[in-house]
Amino acid sequence: MDLLRALLEWVVSLIGPLVAPDWAALIRLIPIGVLLLVAGFYGWVLLRYRRAGARRVGHPPRAPRAPAGIHLPGPSLAPFLISAAAAALFFSAALGGIALLVAALFLVFALIAWGREAVHEYDALGGVQSQALIAADAANSTELLTPAGPPDGVHLPPPSLLPFLVSLGAAVMLFGAAIGLSFVLLGALMTVLALIGWLIDSGREYRAVAEADATGHLVSPAPKRAPQFVIALMSLLFVVVGGAQAGFFASSDVSPSPSPSGSTCVADATGVLTVCAELVAFSVPTIEIAAGAPTKIRFVNYDAGVPHNIAIYEGSTDASGTQIFNGEIFAGVDERTYDIPALNAGATYAFICIVHPNMVGTVVAQ
Repeated sequence: MDLLRALLEWVVSLIGPLVAPDWAALIRLIPIGVLLLVAGFYGWVLLRYRRAGARRVGHPPRAPRAPAGIHLPGPSLAPFLISAAAAALFFSAALGGIALLVAALFLVFALIAWGREAVHEYDALGGVQSQALIAADAANSTELLTPAGPPDGVHLPPPSLLPFLVSLGAAVMLFGAAIGLSFVLLGALMTVLALIGWLIDSGREYRAVAEADATGHLVSPAPKRAPQFVIALMSLLFVVVGGAQAGFFASSDVSPSPSPSGSTCVADATGVLTVCAELVAFSVPTIEIAAGAPTKIRFVNYDAGVPHNIAIYEGSTDASGTQIFNGEIFAGVDERTYDIPALNAGATYAFICIVHPNMVGTVVAQ
């Protein structure tokens, strides 16, 4: 009996750590387990390497060759230049001034260079200009061949830039929703033209498939050349519209005139409280208004072509409370005088631009 009891206690002591383990001790063993796992993995890789067979260590590298019928784009520095330009742009955002302008121009030129390379690659896929290099003899001489197209019975649509152009037009249109009507119209025009081109290409694809169904012979339509004229025209219109929005083409008799220092809001001569918007920011973080009586705010928008307004909400600057006032939205350079209803003394209010929620401030009623 004592022997059975001793045997049972031994079994319980043996399986006890498995049923109720010491979790703190197990956690302390995790780094050792990870180290053993990593060491085992590298040991397995080394073993596989030793059994890999003959190696080419010490032999000269073979000249790379593209398989027959495969078109590979050439090497390009454009991705590296764009990454460097983007990094310079973010870095110069803290410096401002001429550094920001130079970095932005650097990025634009890098994107243009990459775009030209992409257009050349697109045109190179157009059939007669697409050539594959294959080995002709042991001396690595080359012969220029024209690919015969996809295999028999396979229909491939030709390459197209139209999906990218449709996306670009939609992006410009949505960008204009926050900037101004001119960008909305430009984006809508770009989108419509790209969709029309896409519809024409779809018609060509449909006719090619219908012909294949009727004749049993699949012929892929020849890809069109990149619409360089349309791309250049839309780029020019984008620059012109952007310049007009920024005020580069504004006449000298626009009222009100820009602030003399470029950052100082000019007060009203009659003493009405003046708030300005410039560079998508309010001129003051806090405004003081007399409580218990209606008042006026003169709002000057110095951002040419960019819509702004002033709206007042109860609560903090997150503008989550009840809306007290919502002023007219208008594009600069222009000004409006808002009639503000009476505010309660001691209450907390926030003023915000409805179009640009990042433009916020605090209203103090006293």
